[in-house]
Amino acid sequence: MTPGGLRGRLLVVDFDFFFHNTYEGAAAPQRGDAALYDWAHAENDMLRETVWPFRADDFMRHGIEPPRCEGYQNFWDRFTFTSDNPPLFYADSNLYAGRLTPRHYALFDLTATAWQAIHLFDAHHDSGYPHDHGPQSFEEWAELGEFSCEDWMLVHHANGSRLRLTYPAWRPNGESRPPMIPLPTNVDDAGAVTTPFDAVFLCRSGAWVPSWCDDQFTALLAAFPGRAHLFPGSQWTHPRPDPLPYARRMTEIFSELRARAEAQTTPTLPTPAPQPASAPGHPREHTLNPEQARTHPRR
Repeated sequence: MTPGGLRGRLLVVDFDFFFHNTYEGAAAPQRGDAALYDWAHAENDMLRETVWPFRADDFMRHGIEPPRCEGYQNFWDRFTFTSDNPPLFYADSNLYAGRLTPRHYALFDLTATAWQAIHLFDAHHDSGYPHDHGPQSFEEWAELGEFSCEDWMLVHHANGSRLRLTYPAWRPNGESRPPMIPLPTNVDDAGAVTTPFDAVFLCRSGAWVPSWCDDQFTALLAAFPGRAHLFPGSQWTHPRPDPLPYARRMTEIFSELRARAEAQTTPTLPTPAPQPASAPGHPREHTLNPEQARTHPRR
């Protein structure tokens, strides 16, 4: 065992790793314009559940089928674990990853108070984002003694754990705001990770990943080669209500209303009046100009 009670390796996976957000990462024309992904993010009921039918409707009005997660199939095959039945906790928020110690998984013994190493697979570094209404540095954060889904990695940094972050391939440039701590990062190459892990935490990130992808989260969880449990006391509704039927109906109503409005505002051109026909047997005379009159005299 390492000094200071640190022991074991924890793998943390955020499900937004698999949801290609073109506003935050690389362009992908088949997923629609990047502006469709310009979403507010906060962990509350409105952004976890209520908002998704309206966002799905936005995609449909632009002729884009609501985009899904990619690359989660066979994900666990890339990893090795220290047991044949590794433990996994899951929850909606990565906030809970800040609370995890080997004790939560009944690993080792009570002397293991923190992790030796944590490897995060995530579209966000979760290591502190300086802003106007929060701490500007790790030192300021440490004085507050609070953490959230934005800075839970700082808890493990304070405990002395070695940290590492892997960004998804769709986000090759990472985040524009750097972490508050030194954090080794790399971009995922879909290759095997050979260092074994003792335990896993899986986060759904319901405010970042649409509820129409909940069946894909279920598939990822079911494919885990071990025992999985909901983190005790965490807020959890799964699957969330399917937003697509309501979104499709909204899109249909919008299309119907637009068609009616266009029909009411399109001007109706008047029918041209019929021209009088020439009398049979009396063709219309052609008046000659002076030049024609000189060369073609009337008979």
